Amino acid sequence: MTPGSHVGSLDRRQSVPDVTRSFVRYACIVSLVAGAVVAWLVAAGDWRLATSEPGFWLLAAFVLVGELLPIEVPRRGTHDVVAVSTAFAFALLLYFGVGAAIVVYACASAVVDTLDRKPAIKVTFNAAQYALSVAAAAAVLAVLGDAAPVEGIGAALPDILVAGVVWFAANHVLAGIGAALLTRSPVLVYLRRDLAYQGWTAGFLLSLAPIVVVSAEENVLLIPLSFLPMLAIYFGGREAAMNEHRASHDALTELPNRTLLRQRLDVGLASARRRGLSVVVLILDLDDFKAVNDTLGHHYGDLLLTQVAPRLRTALRQEDTLARLGGDEFAVLLEDVAGSTDGVDVAERILTALERPFEVNSLSLDVRASVGIACFPKDGYDADVLLQHADAALYVAKDSARPYQVYAAEEDAHSIDRLALAAQLRRGIERDELVLHYQPKVALRDGHAHGVEVLVRWNHPELGLIGPDGFIPLAEHTGLIKPLTDYVIEGALRQRKEWDELGLLVRMSVNISTRSLLDRELATTIARLLRKYDLRPDVIQLEITESKIVADLGRARSVLGELRAMGVTIAIDDFGTGFSSLSQLQQLPVDEIKIDRSFVTSFHTSANDAAIVRSTIDLGHNLSVHVTAEGVESDAIREELAALGCDYAQGFSLSRPQPAKECLEDLWRYMDGFGRANGDGPVPARAADPPQDKAGTPA
Repeated sequence: MTPGSHVGSLDRRQSVPDVTRSFVRYACIVSLVAGAVVAWLVAAGDWRLATSEPGFWLLAAFVLVGELLPIEVPRRGTHDVVAVSTAFAFALLLYFGVGAAIVVYACASAVVDTLDRKPAIKVTFNAAQYALSVAAAAAVLAVLGDAAPVEGIGAALPDILVAGVVWFAANHVLAGIGAALLTRSPVLVYLRRDLAYQGWTAGFLLSLAPIVVVSAEENVLLIPLSFLPMLAIYFGGREAAMNEHRASHDALTELPNRTLLRQRLDVGLASARRRGLSVVVLILDLDDFKAVNDTLGHHYGDLLLTQVAPRLRTALRQEDTLARLGGDEFAVLLEDVAGSTDGVDVAERILTALERPFEVNSLSLDVRASVGIACFPKDGYDADVLLQHADAALYVAKDSARPYQVYAAEEDAHSIDRLALAAQLRRGIERDELVLHYQPKVALRDGHAHGVEVLVRWNHPELGLIGPDGFIPLAEHTGLIKPLTDYVIEGALRQRKEWDELGLLVRMSVNISTRSLLDRELATTIARLLRKYDLRPDVIQLEITESKIVADLGRARSVLGELRAMGVTIAIDDFGTGFSSLSQLQQLPVDEIKIDRSFVTSFHTSANDAAIVRSTIDLGHNLSVHVTAEGVESDAIREELAALGCDYAQGFSLSRPQPAKECLEDLWRYMDGFGRANGDGPVPARAADPPQDKAGTPA
């Protein structure tokens, strides 16, 4: 009898844990008792098989068919199984006696179990408990004066009903104890579980037996007709099971879905509370999976997920639950474990399993994941809290670039604050709470303002001014990066139009994230905004962090190429901190590289950093791209960079990031002699020179 299943045998179409020592002892006792009972019946001569009668073979055939084709009944996220063989085995007892019923029922069970490759101890136990159930029902009939085979079904019907109850009770107790021992569950709790449902289904099947016998007495050919309603129930049950499976499983990967995971988690927690064990939940998310869908198409993403699911399964035990929560997010439920260390072991096995590239339609794709881990009872006492804490741990893992993270309360408080902040960010964008600051970029050849880098801040109504590190990662993880990027680009172009009317022509450099870079609507959005403000494409430059481009060079090259074809210039920010090779850099459609401030600030104190700066300047010029040095903190460094041929400089010694009004003053200061007549304010005699390329033509 499977956990929660019908009256019947162990393992009926479900996975039950391997045999335990206690079950082996119990199965041996049941088998010995069954053997003794059968031997006594043979010695008593109560053993008529009636093999010469067609009715015997018809009933035997339907017992075997009933064992081979049990009816699956969907219940509580799993399948209970109802075998119609019970009705025909009981009919055999009533029509041909105890010997025929035991032989046919036990042999049919052994044949099916052997075909299912069950362990020998389970095959023997199932046959033995069937034999004892039949013998118990036969004994009741004999005590009540209607020994099998029963003469006069109508008159003996009350006794038959009592015998049916005993049949059910014997089978339920014998198989239930075995299943409880296998699953290490309390026996009484297991036997009480779904008792009403088990009694109802068993009663229905056993009550069909007298009808089958009456039909056989009239004409044995009516026996097959009595099977037809059961066959209809079988197909109906199979259809219901399929519908339930579709409702509780993911259609793409065939894994349990969120609903079924929650049901199993509730059951697992109840068992863990009784037995004093732990339950661990892992939630894992594939890194940058959206890039696969956006670049290769959702078909490739689906094909990749169908390969990821079985790879994850190889890292788990047979009894562990692997579920797909949606998109590229999966969950793992570990029951009967010692603690969170088991979750860490599983997380490491999962990450190892994903290290080998996936082949999707001749494309080799690398997949990495982040994992959050929460453990009952340490990290939560109910399902909702446990799932929430595993999700919070996942967020911390992704935010800190760690492969996995065990839930920690002190980090969760921070995560909850940040998640609450993310919920307010959308409203902040809609309410125009974001402000743009601008930092001038100065041409080192003549000291004129070449452009400005646009930096976004969030003027939170309660927390004050929040820097980009406080909310940009949240925007990336919550799907707000697109409206945020659109907001910044439009604000930058609107400001450029205002300065344009003053005769101040500078290029606006806007930082964008990798997720924005893979947005297919990015080029369309920029083109629309340029038309809205009547500006040329070369007034805007997009800056992308080097390491994030190189992580997906092929896709980056395609998107950057489209933008550059429009006339938008591209800069690689924080150059030198990533892992790009020269060949990769040469393939990218790049107009400018920006040396990371960490090398520039230590230019005079670190010979290695100075060498990197000089080499990067030479590299940029050899590749015909402009070079900007970030973090210029002194006039001495600025002068030496100019001597090395560096094109542009940014840094606090030149100007700090400021609101537009304050930045305008610095911009006029760096254009003295062109756009400022005296100290009374901007009276532009001529516009600032537009950005020039190395040949002196407009960039």
